[in-house]
Amino acid sequence: MIRCSILAIWFSALSVFVSAARSTDEAATIALFTEEGARITLDSEGHAVKLFSGGKPQHSVEDLQKIGTLEHLEELALNAPAAGNDDWKFLHDLSALKKLTIWHGHEFNSLEPFCDLPIEALTVGGCMGIRDMNKEAPKKQKDAILTLTDLPNLTFLNLYHSPLAPDDAHLKHIVEHFPKLEELRLDFHAPRGFETTTTPDGLVTLQKLPLKILSLENINSFSAEHMMAIAGIDSLESLLIDARKNPFDTEALVEAIREKRPELDIQVAGKDAKGPPRPSR
Repeated sequence: MIRCSILAIWFSALSVFVSAARSTDEAATIALFTEEGARITLDSEGHAVKLFSGGKPQHSVEDLQKIGTLEHLEELALNAPAAGNDDWKFLHDLSALKKLTIWHGHEFNSLEPFCDLPIEALTVGGCMGIRDMNKEAPKKQKDAILTLTDLPNLTFLNLYHSPLAPDDAHLKHIVEHFPKLEELRLDFHAPRGFETTTTPDGLVTLQKLPLKILSLENINSFSAEHMMAIAGIDSLESLLIDARKNPFDTEALVEAIREKRPELDIQVAGKDAKGPPRPSR
């Protein structure tokens, strides 16, 4: 009995010590990233729940690992991170993470680092390491989307301004691996030297998703048949067409889908738009 009591006291003391150590580590990480210019949002108990880094100055790979001490973090956004393929293990220490945003990553060449996470929302934008680091392996570049798996809670996926232009096989992969998606943004601009073909049949695959918002960029090659496939997404509430970078006459495409889905909220951003299109409701 005495021995059990001693063990209970020992484990209780150890728990307090570990908790205090974690709190100290978290406070040190908050101080470090705040000093380096990151924006951090704290909850009522002083825990970091959101971290946004604009990338200037660039955080070292060593410093990025310390983000793993922010065990209450729910949202993480990193611009121009220095992390390579093997430098993202700290993400797996963030059990509360719901939203992950990575812009302009030039040091990783696949999406494997962002697999097997509890996140509900993922944005990968302008990450040209996927292009530049795969110049000797063009198929690996072309099929980078296929390296993204094991995100069972994902409801929001945003892949833009990256060499991630999807073809039919990639759309099928997205549907099969992320069946809970309610919002999806895709950029159909293929990297230089590549030709990506997305057919109406490929888009039909998206009809299996519970999509509410679909955002498409660089769909200059789409036809009325493509739009009919999109119109078949019964759950769809808003269709967003971003034509700012490569302007084209979207009127025929819009008319084609309106004929079948007159109630659909359709927003188009042309060359003079100040930002991407957003749902009106």
